[in-house]
Amino acid sequence: MTSPGPQAGAAARADIQAVDRIGQILGLFTENRTHVTATAVAENLGLNRTTAHRYLTSMAAEDLLEATSNPPGYRLGSLVLRLGGLTMGQDRVITIAAEAMAALADEVGTTISLGLWTSAGPVIAHVQQPQGRNLVLSFRTGTVLPYDTAQAAIFLAFRQDAEESDRTIQALPEPARSIARTKITEARRTGVATAVTEENGTWGIAAPIFDATGICAALAVVDTISSMSNSTFPHRLTHLQRTASDLSARLGGHVPTPVD
Repeated sequence: MTSPGPQAGAAARADIQAVDRIGQILGLFTENRTHVTATAVAENLGLNRTTAHRYLTSMAAEDLLEATSNPPGYRLGSLVLRLGGLTMGQDRVITIAAEAMAALADEVGTTISLGLWTSAGPVIAHVQQPQGRNLVLSFRTGTVLPYDTAQAAIFLAFRQDAEESDRTIQALPEPARSIARTKITEARRTGVATAVTEENGTWGIAAPIFDATGICAALAVVDTISSMSNSTFPHRLTHLQRTASDLSARLGGHVPTPVD
C-alpha cells in the first residue's frame, strides 16, 4: 500500500483552505451587512483583491452567492437561503406540524408537503407520506417550488409584504403571470389554492398556516393527476383546511376572513 505523495497532500491542504475561506466569506454576512464586495472581502480576510474576486465568482457559480448590480457586489445565494429557511422553520413550525401532517397523510391517503417562504421563494421543508400505500409521491426537502404550484400561490396571496409579492408576480412571463394572479385571487376568496402540474403529473391543494406574525407556512395535499377525482377532493379539502386551521391556532395565528 502506497502513501499519498507530496502533491496529493498539497492538494488536500488547498481544498481545506478553500473550504475555510468560503466559511469566512459567508461569516461576513450579518443582519446589517447583506452585500459584500471583492474589496471588502480582501480587506477583512487579508487577501489580495484578485483572489477575493475569484472566490466570490466561484461561490456565485455554485449558488452560494448571487451577483448584484445595485448595489454592486454579492448577496447570499439561493442555496444558502434555502438552508436558512429550513433552519428557521424546523425549531417551531415543523416540530408542531409533523404529528398533524402524519395524521393528515393517513386520513387522506396521500403525500403531505409543508412549505416555508425564503428569499429564494417557497421551499419544501417537510414531507409526510401515508402508511400502507404502495405508490406514494416523494419530494426532496430543500427544493424550491415553482411559482405555479398551489403552495406558492398561498404565500403570494397571504404574505404581508404585498408589494414584494406583486413584484414577484410581475416578473413572471405570460401566461404564467395571469395564471398566478387568478390563483391568488381564488386563494384570497376561498382560503385555499389548487394547481395541476402537467410536467410531473401531479396536482395539489394548499392552505395557509399562520402564526402571530402572519403566514408562516403552506400545507399541501399532493397526489398524481391520475388519482384526482371529484369524489376524493371534498374529503381531502375538508381535512386539509381543518389541519391548517388547528395548526394556526396552536401557533397563535389568526386565519383571515375570505375576501369576496
